[in-house]
Amino acid sequence: MLRFLRKYSSSTGIKILYGVLAALFVIWGVGAVGGQRVDVVAKVQGETISRRELDRATALLQRRYEEALKGQFSAEMARSLDVRGRALDQLIDDALLRHEAERLDIAVGDSEVIDAITSMPELQEDGHFSRQRLEYVLQAERDRGEFEADVRQNILFDRLRNLVVDGTQVSDGEIAERYRLDHEQVDLAFVRIAAPDLAAEIVLTDDDLERYLADHPAVYRTPAKVRLRYVAYRAADFESQVEVPEGEIAEYYELHKDERFASPEEVHARHILVQVPDGATDAVKGAARTKAEDLLGKLKAGGDFAALAKQHSDDPGSAAKGGDLGFFPRGRMTPAFEAAAFSLEPGTLSDLVETPFGFHIIKVEEHRQGGPKPLESVRDEVVKALRHEHALALARQQAEEDRQRVVRGGSLAEALSGRTVVETPPFAAGAEIPGLGRVPALSDAAFALREGEVSDLVETPDAFYLVSPFEHTEAHVPPLAEVRDRVLADARRERSAAAAKERGTKLRARAAEIGLEAAASELKFPVKNTGLFDRRAGSIPTIGASPELRTDAFSLTPEAPLAPQVYSVGGDAIVAALAKRVPADMAGLATEKDRTLDSLLQQKRQSLLTAYVNFLKERAAREGALEVRNDSSPRG
Repeated sequence: MLRFLRKYSSSTGIKILYGVLAALFVIWGVGAVGGQRVDVVAKVQGETISRRELDRATALLQRRYEEALKGQFSAEMARSLDVRGRALDQLIDDALLRHEAERLDIAVGDSEVIDAITSMPELQEDGHFSRQRLEYVLQAERDRGEFEADVRQNILFDRLRNLVVDGTQVSDGEIAERYRLDHEQVDLAFVRIAAPDLAAEIVLTDDDLERYLADHPAVYRTPAKVRLRYVAYRAADFESQVEVPEGEIAEYYELHKDERFASPEEVHARHILVQVPDGATDAVKGAARTKAEDLLGKLKAGGDFAALAKQHSDDPGSAAKGGDLGFFPRGRMTPAFEAAAFSLEPGTLSDLVETPFGFHIIKVEEHRQGGPKPLESVRDEVVKALRHEHALALARQQAEEDRQRVVRGGSLAEALSGRTVVETPPFAAGAEIPGLGRVPALSDAAFALREGEVSDLVETPDAFYLVSPFEHTEAHVPPLAEVRDRVLADARRERSAAAAKERGTKLRARAAEIGLEAAASELKFPVKNTGLFDRRAGSIPTIGASPELRTDAFSLTPEAPLAPQVYSVGGDAIVAALAKRVPADMAGLATEKDRTLDSLLQQKRQSLLTAYVNFLKERAAREGALEVRNDSSPRG
């Protein structure tokens, strides 16, 4: 795609694509805001990490954990995962990598960013880039920062990582050993002591709850919030004052006709797809090619394209329509598909075209060359665009005049007594501003200014704002009365888990003397079996996710079958022992050699990357270029 975009960078279609993306990736800017309060928690190679950035990163990471754990996220889990510490580590790592990329003169061009965006699987629809999906992602992701900047940084980091891991190799001996380890299986006998069954026995006083809240402040901390007074100068409010001079219409059209008022080059095509699944073997891929070649032969012999597409195409979006894809411009399909489609004459067939989706046969029905539309056909669009530009300029002028009155003295309300001054309810950094939605520029200004100060003009695509924060509330741990139900549930869950572990410890001690089966029978606990599983299992059957137990299980032997500790899984206590061990069948190594090689390469590369980031940290610390304020970034 990148090569394609570069090759056709002067084409109308690509100019339009660039224009679309540029319009979607608007960066909301704040003018020079005086009196900023920068609460720095770390400095990395001259780059500061503020408490606000850390708060945002922590909230985002905690939301990800909560979503992944589907309601099982607890105070104890937050403490054990050290969410805030992990968020700070990631911010530091990112800063180190950005600095290293700059030192190595690694840069990412705009065309590469667009290539990455238009190739994202989640932005594809029927095999081509979907602008609608991109707009949805932008709406959903806006609170996590500028989408385009994130994509650019990901490309930059990937390029740096590739430099680090280039040349990584794996030997045949390592592959065989990994295969053996991956395919060895064990079956565990285990006893589960369920924490919820013990919850009714837990009695908690107010003093207990106060102590629990004091011991887990980060879990219940309310983020810093502020209220905002603002005056909006919206372009729409000034459009009635605008008269568009006739002479500007033709001039504007000439300046923008290629990028804004042009029809892209398009083709109307049909296709038949013979799908090849990801990771398909050579045999499966060969069968798909043979099927596609047979279909191509039928078409060249006069077969009906639409009928064959309905019967044989694996593309659910177009098969029912006889393979019809309608008209599409350059930049929407995958590069190989697009190159073939735009090179065909109307009415002709392609040879087999291979893409990541499989094998395609393409028939072009019509080819439109595209180009600028006549001025008269887009006159209303030109006038609308000019009216918006002039209205925005009037809005800016009025906002600047009002800002000067504010500078000469008085509060926002006093200086702008004739304007509508809106007051918002409290909101947190990066969150939606009530009545406005997510507007990062306004949020940033609100938290950068001291209470009562007035910002310079804050610009968004359709308006300018003057803002002044008030009623700033620092991040704090609320009193017990406000979070009592949460604290009670978390404290009871923790006490129940502790009680389960205490019983598990007693059971394991007895099992060490007489064996798990006998000890469980003596203490009246039922024993269950997991069934066979291997090291690759994400969770242990009938037990759940327990990386420690999964690792320990493969070190157990018939002579020493009892697992070395009591394990906690979702608060429940698990006592386990080896029931059965099955060695790997090495006969399957040949068929899985490539997959095993890929797995080992990924593991080795990740180890190299971890070591590299640690080296960057150590070097920065040694040079005095890494400072972390421990008092401003509490762990847990």
